[in-house]
Amino acid sequence: MPMINPEIRFVENSDIDRERWDQCVANSPFGIVYAYSWYLDRICPHWDALVWGNYLYIMPLVNNSKLGIRYVYQPFFTQQLGVFSNFLPEPEIVNQFLHAIPERFRLTDMNLNLGNVPTISSFKISQNTTFHLELHQSLTGIRSLYNANTRRNIQKAVQNKVFISQVYDIPMFLKFTQTNLKDKSPEVKSKHYLALQKAISYALYNQLGEIYGAFDSGNNLIAAVFFVGSNQKVIYLAASSNTRGTEQSAMFLLIDTFIQNNIGKNLMLDFEGSNIPGVARFYSGFGALPQRYYSVHQNKLPNLLRLIKK
Repeated sequence: MPMINPEIRFVENSDIDRERWDQCVANSPFGIVYAYSWYLDRICPHWDALVWGNYLYIMPLVNNSKLGIRYVYQPFFTQQLGVFSNFLPEPEIVNQFLHAIPERFRLTDMNLNLGNVPTISSFKISQNTTFHLELHQSLTGIRSLYNANTRRNIQKAVQNKVFISQVYDIPMFLKFTQTNLKDKSPEVKSKHYLALQKAISYALYNQLGEIYGAFDSGNNLIAAVFFVGSNQKVIYLAASSNTRGTEQSAMFLLIDTFIQNNIGKNLMLDFEGSNIPGVARFYSGFGALPQRYYSVHQNKLPNLLRLIKK
């Protein structure tokens, strides 16, 4: 068994230097909004951290307990966490952080960021896919990447007189989103949407995010997305359509409008998934390219308790 790196220390939430923490995420080549302290503070009930030196490398540990068992988990609306640094962490650094997760956490399920490549044998490692689209090119150039199905659906939405506008009513957006995702994602509960509401409120107030809505000819909301950004990357987060929105291809026009409004900027649009083939085809239809990131899992429960699920 490898020795635990003495440079890596466990830091309780209340002792985290949030200024140094956020500076580390901001300067990381794979920094992402999910890892900022403001986002973690709002999106999950509790998180602690592993820190190397003077915040040279950091890793958030979102954790909870159930039946007296403490565990590390990946919170909803947070696709990637893992190790962040001003430098690209070598696989051995990632391995050392995973090995340094305290013994008190008997279960670990975590998605790492795109810059983390784990090779540690004591964790089960799986591969996931997200999709990225660079927006710094011309509108003509980016639309040339759309496939025929995407172009056809954008035109369909236009013919249906769908129009796109920013939305500022956060409770309305969340009610719409929760209603339309309840069957697809029943594991996401009201408490999780309340946490998301806090994150959206902060993001909109600090001009870190915006909500786009698609409306039908009767001015009814039929599709909506919360976009949140940092590190020259914008996340397509909490997206949903109702039946009418799907029928009128509203989401295609919504994404095309967002692209048009941000074209030429030094931005990456991250579609936040997906491993589901149909969803992946939707994202790739805009010319987005697949990117690989890893999940790690470890179960240190006694054999009789290994069937316990979070």
